[in-house]
Amino acid sequence: MSLPLPLHQRLGVTLGSLRMQIALAFAALILVFALTSLTTLDAFQRQIDYDRVVAVAARLELTAQQLHLQALNYKQNAPRDYPTYFRDVRLYWQDLSGQIALFDQVIDGFMVGDLSAAIGRPGAPRQATPADPRVTAAIRHLESVWQDYRQGLMAALGDDLEKPRLEWAAEHNIAAAAMLQTASAALTDSLRTWAEGEHRRMRGLTWTLIAAGSLLALGLLLLLHYRALRPLQRTMAGFQRVADGDFAHRVAVEGASEARTLAVRFNALAGRLDLLFRLSDALQRGQDLDQVVTLIAREFRGLLRFDWIGVVLANGDSSSVRLEASTLDGIPEPDAKTLFRLPGTLLEAALAQGHPLHIADLPTALARPRHEFLRAIASRGMQDVIFLPVGPSSESPVPGVIAFATRAPGRYDEAHLRFLNNIAALIGTSFGRTMRLAERGRLAAIGGFVSGIAHELRSPLTTIGLALEHLGRQPLADGARRRLDLASGEAARMERLIEDILIYARPLRLDLQVWSAVDLVRAAITLQQAQPPCTERQLRLSPPSADPPAQLLADRDRIMQILANLLRNACAAAPPEETVVIAIHHESRGGQITISVRNGGPSIPPAVLGRIGEPFVSGRPGGNGLGLAIVRRLVELHGGHLEVRSAPGAGTLVRVYLPAAEAD
Repeated sequence: MSLPLPLHQRLGVTLGSLRMQIALAFAALILVFALTSLTTLDAFQRQIDYDRVVAVAARLELTAQQLHLQALNYKQNAPRDYPTYFRDVRLYWQDLSGQIALFDQVIDGFMVGDLSAAIGRPGAPRQATPADPRVTAAIRHLESVWQDYRQGLMAALGDDLEKPRLEWAAEHNIAAAAMLQTASAALTDSLRTWAEGEHRRMRGLTWTLIAAGSLLALGLLLLLHYRALRPLQRTMAGFQRVADGDFAHRVAVEGASEARTLAVRFNALAGRLDLLFRLSDALQRGQDLDQVVTLIAREFRGLLRFDWIGVVLANGDSSSVRLEASTLDGIPEPDAKTLFRLPGTLLEAALAQGHPLHIADLPTALARPRHEFLRAIASRGMQDVIFLPVGPSSESPVPGVIAFATRAPGRYDEAHLRFLNNIAALIGTSFGRTMRLAERGRLAAIGGFVSGIAHELRSPLTTIGLALEHLGRQPLADGARRRLDLASGEAARMERLIEDILIYARPLRLDLQVWSAVDLVRAAITLQQAQPPCTERQLRLSPPSADPPAQLLADRDRIMQILANLLRNACAAAPPEETVVIAIHHESRGGQITISVRNGGPSIPPAVLGRIGEPFVSGRPGGNGLGLAIVRRLVELHGGHLEVRSAPGAGTLVRVYLPAAEAD
């Protein structure tokens, strides 16, 4: 059971992942650009507000100038009678009152820090005055000058505001205008200076945020390049090198956690491919099981995780298996060859299912009967076992099992089982070739032995045949004559059997020439139709010709031998008066000629059909099986192959596939 990682390690793994780093970088980038946008919008709004504040101050400055100009105008055109006076009360006094009220409102707004009413937006959000020392000093100075100005003005107007002393008020305004205009201009200048400074500050902040966002985007690109793209490119280049056959190549483990994981897994993959390549090469170079098993135990124990390895092969009747080769801790066991029973065991189950069988609990498996092989493995201290079945197949005609065992219980986990299952075909095929080489060597030895015996038997049989022939010319009683005929027939059969054995065992050479397949088949039909057992059957070529003409590059005598064996077997299996059909098919595009022979009669049992073509395996009673074995060998020697099909009610169909001769 694996314990959870501590919090700081989990955070480290999370922050080290490329996905998390990119997500954080994008989040920071979005945050910076959002701040930049909000700051820019706020700067625009502030600039508008600052311009409004400056406009209010400029309005005061303009009002101060208007107070002075109106006072000069009134002084020069002072009324000389009451009608003119009351006219000026309505006009000049009304303007003067409005200007006084404007000064009061604006200066009060500056003093309390809210200019919303002064800028003509009552009810709008609070328009604060700038918090700048120079602006504050200018506001206070203007407020002091205005208070003095206003007190002097009100005193000049008198207590009766229905009949104000406008001339005195004009004189006061003329006298005090300079100070009020100077104070108003000073406030306007300070506000303009402050607004320009604020604008420069906001512009600098905006550019700073833009630069920060650009640097962050550049950093994100560099992060992607160094943490993801560059490691990925190197890994891709590594894949290409491995695809080109450089299995020893490894890539640097760098970058974010995903890139590092990819590199680690690539290196593991390349390492396994390298080991598998070397394993396959070693298996291909091995000439016998002992050599191959020792080589695997010496070089690949770490990859395949075993302490003991053994190869067992099934015997011909599948009643037992024999431990042919084994090593313990890389050391061969020369005296370990032992025979074990097969039926009812897990070995039989592994061979039946055709894929690796894992025996994780060896003590429990030992409780079942008929497990001498498992007990032999357990006696070596093993706890965990895997059976890898091999064959039977074209590569390994002998079925067998490769057993891997380890002392450490539970060492073969699911990942290793999947790995073994994936390479089972490679190991099985390579081992099968080794088994086939061993089997060929054994058969070659047997063939040489049988060939020697056949040669030794030929001379005595010839002498016996001559003696029987001599006796046949003598007058004999009927009983003796029957016995003599029986002995002569058996001697002739023995001579044919010895001849077939020599044909199958001796090396053959072909005299290749171009022949018409139709002519060869017709000649074989004519020859066999006159000989038993085909004399009582009909032989028919269908169709009688082939278009385009079927031309064979073949040895005529060997092809005639193939056809003779096939026709004799078909006639022997077919009921009397049955028609044996011979067909020729020429596949012009594939460059292949098919000669098929079909006969009726009983079908070949499935157990025999799977082994048909092997020596001494026959589909009919009394047959020795050498006929089809010789046919298969001769067909394969010509570069073709043999196919036999048989089913109840349909008889037997034999197809011979031979390469066609190239057109001139």
